[in-house]
Amino acid sequence: MKRLRLGAILHFIIAIGHLGCLFALDEAFVAYGIKDVMYNLVSGHVWMLYALTICLALAFTLAGLYALSVSGDIRRLPLTRTAIIVIIVLYSLRALAGGWVCVVDFNWLRFISSVIPAFLAWCYYPGLNIYHHGNIKLV
Repeated sequence: MKRLRLGAILHFIIAIGHLGCLFALDEAFVAYGIKDVMYNLVSGHVWMLYALTICLALAFTLAGLYALSVSGDIRRLPLTRTAIIVIIVLYSLRALAGGWVCVVDFNWLRFISSVIPAFLAWCYYPGLNIYHHGNIKLV
């Protein structure tokens, strides 16, 4: 349960960080080397970058709430097991992709941005062994 709670806390911190980036979005994109990609993605509609960042913050918050749901700290959320599986798969893929990018073009920001998803997948892994049926039970 401690790993799930840690994962939830990290997700809430990441969500707050994304909201903080709203005040320096260009600088954040430059730091990650994705400014051109992001601006091409929205075809000149800069407001969409802010909307996307807010949506990401909400998604991270939701992932944190699912961890708290599995740990029993809040009431059960719908599709809990499916959400935990999706979170683990997405973070594992993100860690693998980030690791590959680090092999090709290493920098510390990319490295840290690859280690954190791997760590989050590890935090959520115990959630696969828990299901809700009235009370939390170990499988």
